[in-house]
Amino acid sequence: MFLSALLVALLAIISQWWFFAPITRCLTYPLTTGLLVGIFMGNPMLGMLSGATIQLVYLGWINTGGVMPSNTMVAGIFGTALTILSGANPKLAVTFAVPFSLIGLLMVEIYQSVNSFWVHRADAELAKGNVKAIRFLNYVPSFVVSLIVYGIPAFCLVYFGKGWAQSMLRMIPKSLTTALEVVGAIMPALGIAMLLNYLGKKSLVPYFFIGFFLTAYLKLQIMAVAIFAGLLAYLLYINEKFRTTATNAAPAKKKVNRLTLQNRTGAPQTVTPATADSTSIAQDISPLNYKIKLTHSDLVKTWLWEQSDEACYNYERLQALGLTNMMIYPIRKLYPQNKQADELKKYMVFFNTEPHMVGPVIHGIALSMEEARANGANVSAEDINGVRTGLMGPAAGIGDTVQQGIIFPILASIGATMALERNYFGPIMFTVVFELIIYSIGYLMFMYGYKKGKASVVSILKSGLLDKVTNAFSIVGLMVVGTMAATRVTIKTPLIWHVGQSVIKVQSLFNQLAPSLIPLLITLLVWWLLRKKVNASIIVVGIFVIGILCSYLGILATI
Repeated sequence: MFLSALLVALLAIISQWWFFAPITRCLTYPLTTGLLVGIFMGNPMLGMLSGATIQLVYLGWINTGGVMPSNTMVAGIFGTALTILSGANPKLAVTFAVPFSLIGLLMVEIYQSVNSFWVHRADAELAKGNVKAIRFLNYVPSFVVSLIVYGIPAFCLVYFGKGWAQSMLRMIPKSLTTALEVVGAIMPALGIAMLLNYLGKKSLVPYFFIGFFLTAYLKLQIMAVAIFAGLLAYLLYINEKFRTTATNAAPAKKKVNRLTLQNRTGAPQTVTPATADSTSIAQDISPLNYKIKLTHSDLVKTWLWEQSDEACYNYERLQALGLTNMMIYPIRKLYPQNKQADELKKYMVFFNTEPHMVGPVIHGIALSMEEARANGANVSAEDINGVRTGLMGPAAGIGDTVQQGIIFPILASIGATMALERNYFGPIMFTVVFELIIYSIGYLMFMYGYKKGKASVVSILKSGLLDKVTNAFSIVGLMVVGTMAATRVTIKTPLIWHVGQSVIKVQSLFNQLAPSLIPLLITLLVWWLLRKKVNASIIVVGIFVIGILCSYLGILATI
């Protein structure tokens, strides 16, 4: 048990101490950590089932702008560990995980508040010209804080908790256990509704219902719906692209009165509006006469260092210390030793963006400008930070939307469904494919930003391509979410009506109207509450109260 407790504690530490994103990124998701906790504690199947059950609740919990609405790391690791310790039905994992996730918010506040001290220490070290201290301050103190806040409680839970966890489960009456299973069956409606709230443009909402009824009526599996949705989205994307191309191919002509050398009388002329060209976009800084130049190897190494930009994430300056750590390598290549500390100071300002997929384009642009500055171009520290600050908002908006709001729920829904069917490939597929997508795109965006300079993001935004791609992925996401509503809100009513000599099962009536109608109505109700700005934590409490009450009254039961 000591080794199991030690491994779970290490997992808990690095789930918050993001020292290298390709290793730590998916440790924020219960689908991944549930399987790992199960392996470490000798029960991988129960761990996987518990993690997948917990994940369904948090499909739509999106962390943006440094704000964490619920601590999914603690929910997944601690909730799964307690489920295994007690030997409970994985359906109860949600009821264990939700309280831990709320306690986890306090743990996040402690972690990120204490990390603010190391930022001030880094300022002092740079003032003394001590560049080496930045590496130490980015990694070591934040590890110690995560060890205390996350690691020690996780170790104690696993090492000392088996006896009291099993005793606690035995003390729970059978009726309450059944009621908590009802709560667990309703909870996925919250995650699905949050995604629907995030993706649900009015014009795209019908795709949610298409996905729901394809599964409810035709019994299509989630992979079949995802493939169908992907093909449909592609056809719609191609059609929209063709229409846009056709519209742009023939610019509108209009009559104008213009005095020119060829038209001295000002007679009406037919002219074609000028189209945008590269001169309307900020010009790249020319690298023709550079004496110092970053190689491709230098760029790759800098991109790898960028994966530690949230190791010392803190409330005061968020990613600043991690990005200063990233820039040490290129600054050492570009500037003499006596200037390196001063050049790094510009990166110790507040900075926060989506760090893995779209955000890296900003760092590529900063490198391009830094290289020009080192070679004598008229680029000031204010210019570099002005571009970084101006782009961090748009990059975060794009990156968080596409990554957390579209790619993640599609893959997590498929992975969780496979996991709940006792297929180990589910969480493995999710983890590998999700990271392969976001880090491949992130690497390409980093290199694109360096190559194109300041014009890169402007050109992406002006093209209109992003909106079309986002809509296409949203269609896939909504149809997959519709499938999840039909299959993973596993609730029914056991009510029976006696009419004369006849016995009518209410659930049978609902099935004749539409299979899975109760799960659909519950999901739509939660979605309506979210649209009315009801806090998600209040909805969680409401689900607990209503689920337990309806179970005792015999109104709702699990399938």
